[in-house]
Amino acid sequence: MFKMKAFNGVLAIILASSMLLGGCGGTETGVGGSEGKKGEPSNWEYTKAIPDPLTAVSGEEDLVLGDLETQGVEVHIPGGTFETPTEVSLVNPDDAPGYDENEMDGLGAPIKITAGEGPVRLMQPVTITMKYNPDEVGEDFEMGAMYYGYFNEAEWEYIKADVNPESQTMTFTTSHFSLFSKAKLTMEERVDQYVENEAVADWLKDQGNSMTEEALNSAIEHILIDNLKIKDKSMIGQIYNSILEDDEWGSMVDSIKNGDPAMFNQNLQVLLGKKIVENVPASALSSALESLTGELGIETVEKASEAAGYVAEGRYKDAAKIIGEHIADQFMITKVGKFAVAAIESQIQTWKSEEVEAAYQAFKNGASSNVPWWGYQVEKGNFEDVWSQMGGAARQLELEAIRAQNEARLDAGMEPLTKEEENKIRASVKKDLKDQFESRMEKDAEIEKKKAELEMIMEMYQEAGFMEKGRWGWTDSYELETRLDVLMHFKNKLLKDTGRNTIKSGDVHNEDSVAIEQLKTIAMKWFSTDDPAERQKEYEEFLQNEFGISMYPSANILNGVWSSAALIITEFDIGPPPEASESSESSSEVGCDLSSLDIYNMVKAGLEEQKGQPLAVGMEVALDGTGRGSLYIVDEEGDKTEMTATYNNGLLTAGGTVEGTGITMQGTVTESLGSISLTGSFRIDLSKEAWVKGTWTGNK
Repeated sequence: MFKMKAFNGVLAIILASSMLLGGCGGTETGVGGSEGKKGEPSNWEYTKAIPDPLTAVSGEEDLVLGDLETQGVEVHIPGGTFETPTEVSLVNPDDAPGYDENEMDGLGAPIKITAGEGPVRLMQPVTITMKYNPDEVGEDFEMGAMYYGYFNEAEWEYIKADVNPESQTMTFTTSHFSLFSKAKLTMEERVDQYVENEAVADWLKDQGNSMTEEALNSAIEHILIDNLKIKDKSMIGQIYNSILEDDEWGSMVDSIKNGDPAMFNQNLQVLLGKKIVENVPASALSSALESLTGELGIETVEKASEAAGYVAEGRYKDAAKIIGEHIADQFMITKVGKFAVAAIESQIQTWKSEEVEAAYQAFKNGASSNVPWWGYQVEKGNFEDVWSQMGGAARQLELEAIRAQNEARLDAGMEPLTKEEENKIRASVKKDLKDQFESRMEKDAEIEKKKAELEMIMEMYQEAGFMEKGRWGWTDSYELETRLDVLMHFKNKLLKDTGRNTIKSGDVHNEDSVAIEQLKTIAMKWFSTDDPAERQKEYEEFLQNEFGISMYPSANILNGVWSSAALIITEFDIGPPPEASESSESSSEVGCDLSSLDIYNMVKAGLEEQKGQPLAVGMEVALDGTGRGSLYIVDEEGDKTEMTATYNNGLLTAGGTVEGTGITMQGTVTESLGSISLTGSFRIDLSKEAWVKGTWTGNK
C-alpha cells in the first residue's frame, strides 16, 4: 500500500475534483410458452424466486416490494406515485415472450409489475434494482452491455442500467409498470443504441444556437441594465443583433457545440466590448463608465475611468479592449459559455433517456390502450397529454435541469438558484421539450440521414476489426462504448483537419465529404502505429497526399495562453484495497492516505465518477526556437504547474515530478483553417503500483 502525496497541479485538478463528487427463493421453474417478436418461440428458462405475487398498497408513504438478497429484486415506490392509494403486484411470470438472440441474451427470471386494471403512467419515478449472477454474464462481461428489457406487447425495448459490479446489481428508474428483464445486449445491438444516441446528439447540438443566444441576451442585459445602468431596450437589441450578425459569432457557437466554453468566453469578451462601444453613444457610455462605484473593486473602477477617457478621446478600439477584458469579466460574461454548454449537455443527456424517447414516439405516433406504448394513452401531436402522462419522468427532467444549472453556477462561483429561478427552469423544461418534439418531427429525415452515415461508418469499423478487444491497442479497460467514442473522435478529427462535414461512400473525397475508404485507410495506419511521432508523421503525409493539406505548425505559434484545454480520465489503477485493520494514523506524510479503507473507497468512487468526463484546465506554452521550454497547466485559482516541454515535428511532450508524483503528457499538434488543435494523452504515476491515464486535448 502507498500514500499519495499532496495533490496540486494536474493531479489536484483531476483527483481533488473527483474526490469532492462526491438469489435464492422458490424452486418453481418457468419456461416461456408465449411468442415474442415476429412470432419467435420463447427462449427463456428460469427459476422463479417469486412464484406467487407480492402485493401491497402504495399511498403517501414510500413502499418497497421484493428482497434483493433472497428474491433478487427490489422495487422502490415513492409516496405519491399514484393519485389515490393503489395496489401494486410483483411476480415472476409463468412464461415470457421470446427475444431476438441477435439483439440480447435474457438473464435470469423476468419480473412483472402491475397496478390497477391496465397501463398506467406513474406520478413519481420508481426505482428497480435486480441482482445479476456473474456466471450469467460470462467472461466477456462489460458493464455497457447490461440493460433492462421492457416488453411493449410487440417486441423487447432496451433501457440502460446503472451497474454496480461490486454489489452485482443493476438499477434503473421507470415511470410505467410492465414486464421487465435483465438483458445482456449483443455487440451489434449496443452499436445500434450508440448510433441512435449519436444521431440525436448531433441534432441537439445544432439546436444549441437558441440556448446560446438566450444566454448572450441575459449577459448583455446584466452588463448594461444592472451595472452600467443603461436601460434603453432598443440599444440592448442593437448590441444583441450586431453580435449575431458578426461573422465571428458562428465560429463561437461552434465552440459551444463542441463543449469548449473557454474559447467562446474569450472571444465573447472581445466581441462584446467592441459592440458596446459601436452601439452605445459616446456620451452615454462615458457617463455610465464614470458612474461605476467602488463596490465593484478599485481596479474595476480605475479601468472604467481609463475606458471613459479613451471614449472621450475617440480611441474606441482601446476602450473596447478594456470593456471586454476587464468590465465584461467583472460582470460574469465568462460564465455565459459554461451555462450554454451545460444546457446543451443536459438536453443531450435528456434524450439519452429511454423515457424521453418513448414520450416522443407517443407524441409522434399516438398511443392507446389497444396499441400500448410505455403506458401512454394519447392522441398524435397532443403534447399537453404527453407531458401530464410523463409523470415521474417529467419530474426527473425538471430535477436534472435544476441540478445541471446549479453545478454550472457553482463552477462559475455563483450562488445556487433561488426558488423563483427554479420555478422558471421547471417551466422552461416543459416549453423546451415541446419545442424539441415539434422540431424533431420536422428534422426526423435529417436525423435518419445522419444515422445512415453513422451506420456506414460503424459497419466499416466493425469489418476492419476496430471493435474487437485485443486489437488496435484496445486493453480490457476499454469497453465497447469507450472504443466507439475514441473511433468517433478520430473521425471528427479527420473531418476537422480536412475542413469537411460528412463521410461519404466510395474512395474519392469531395469538397464537403471524406470518403469512407479514406477514413478506413488512415484509421488503420493510426491505430496500428504505437510510436506517437511515427503515427503523426504518417497522418500528416496522408493529409498532404490525399488532400494537399500541410499540418506542421511552428513552435512559436504554440506559445502563449491556449483558448481551451481538457483532460479526460479513461482508465486508472490505484492498487488493491487495504485491509480494514490498516491505519494511517502513525504516518507523517502529507496528503491523501490510501492505506485508509474509507479514503481509498472515496478516491476510487471519485475516479469512477470522473472517468469519461472532460475536465477543463488552463494551458500555457513557452518554447524557444529549438522547440524546448515549458508547459504550464493552470487551475481555476490561477496556480500553475510547470513541466519541461519539447516540440518536434508536430509532437508536443511535457513531463515532470510534482511532490513525488510523476506526470507525463504527449500530444500531436495540427493546424487547420487558422486554428491550432492538440490531441494526445496523459499519465500520472501515483506510485509504482498506482496510476491514472487519460486523453489530453487543446485548442488555440
